Amino acid sequence: MKAAVYSKNGGPEVFSYTEVADPKPGSNQVLIKVEVISIEGGDLSNRLLSAPPTSNYIVGYAAAGEIIEIGADVTGFQVGQKVITFSWAGSHAELRAVDAASAYAIPEGMDPKLAIAAFIGVGTAALAIHLSAIQPGQRVLVSGATGGVGNAVVQLLVNDGIEVIATGRSANTLRSLDEFGVWKTVVSGETPIHEQVKKIDEHGVDVFIDTVGMEVLVDGIKAVKNGGKVVLIAGRVGEGNFIDPLYILSHRLTVIGCLLGAVMQEQFVVDLLHKSLRWVAEGKVEVPIHKVFKLADAESAHREAEKSGKFGRILMVP
Repeated sequence: MKAAVYSKNGGPEVFSYTEVADPKPGSNQVLIKVEVISIEGGDLSNRLLSAPPTSNYIVGYAAAGEIIEIGADVTGFQVGQKVITFSWAGSHAELRAVDAASAYAIPEGMDPKLAIAAFIGVGTAALAIHLSAIQPGQRVLVSGATGGVGNAVVQLLVNDGIEVIATGRSANTLRSLDEFGVWKTVVSGETPIHEQVKKIDEHGVDVFIDTVGMEVLVDGIKAVKNGGKVVLIAGRVGEGNFIDPLYILSHRLTVIGCLLGAVMQEQFVVDLLHKSLRWVAEGKVEVPIHKVFKLADAESAHREAEKSGKFGRILMVP
């Protein structure tokens, strides 16, 4: 099979597109013919920061396609079925073998491109909102609201009648959220986010769902009212961009970590993921796709995924 591989970590230029051995599914695995790959944030950070464990390493979390072989101990799936697969490596290839527990059925008739674009973003958004226990009448600040996860968070909250203050780096891109019913928008940059939010509501928001990290997280926390909640989806930090524990203590904040990949096989999360796909298939949540690249052009796809100001997911097809 062909795959986008690299033998040392670094920028997108480390990729090469080459022939590698076909994967062989184990007794508890399914083998899929990959139809579409979603580039995830972890794919970018792994390629940039983590030395690959082998030469010709195949990075990548999420890929969807058709099952072409099933291990002897697998139940609940069949050859020819369309599934999404999520694992910690191996998506950037024409074939992929994963544990059956890491495969998720695509609703009948749903476009695999739409399904894979929705899977992580909408699933993570649904989990974050679940963890926040947001109540009717409360207000939520969402950072990175034009990104894949942030956009899904916004739509799910608005669908539930929650007033959302959305942040992003570009006023033009933020205007694309108007169609989803966002209450207010805040452009991050020269004026601190928390100052802009306090002008909208002097008491601050009840919940801050952060998809960006770094200085946006440190800034946005100050927009949360005393006793409020902060849900962390991004784990990125920079020099000096650390949360002050005394600030959390003195303002009685609850900080909650939301990492979908760590709990994807827990039943309530599996149910959330399947429900999320149905919402998208039924048109209740829109999932924008920014651009689709060929797998052979993984370098360009990763460069595009690293850019700020995008609206929608970056996909690749073999």
